Amino acid sequence: MKKLIVVLITTLVSCTSVKENGVLNTAEKLKVEISEGACFGTCPIYTLSLNNDRLVKYSGKRFVEHQGVYNWYMDRADYKALEKLLSTKELSKSNAFNMRAQDLPLTRVTIYNERDTISIKHKGEIPKDIKSSLTELEFLLLKNANWEQ
Repeated sequence: MKKLIVVLITTLVSCTSVKENGVLNTAEKLKVEISEGACFGTCPIYTLSLNNDRLVKYSGKRFVEHQGVYNWYMDRADYKALEKLLSTKELSKSNAFNMRAQDLPLTRVTIYNERDTISIKHKGEIPKDIKSSLTELEFLLLKNANWEQ
């Protein structure tokens, strides 16, 4: 019985996902999350997220080239470029565009920073400056993708 208790305590203490006071450790906190939703056709459905420790997580569900869950680490230089991109005015406030469209997939970009959470949602077209920023954001996240499980 003592061995079981020692193993259990060791596991809990060494586990990096242990919550302290109900808050995740800094390394586990999300920095960015992108999700593409379904439509009535063959729209890609996936989620892409980045933690503060540069871990990128991809979950491809349907109508994507890579289905399943994949993880990789982002390069430090790319991470710095991403942080700079997140501080631009295009990605500094929450917005919603074209949300009344019926047959378009919902794209949701959530940016987590120390002060607040920024949510950009859209269906279909969005302003060009925001679109280029979101395209660059997704490019940086997928740049070093490791599609081998």
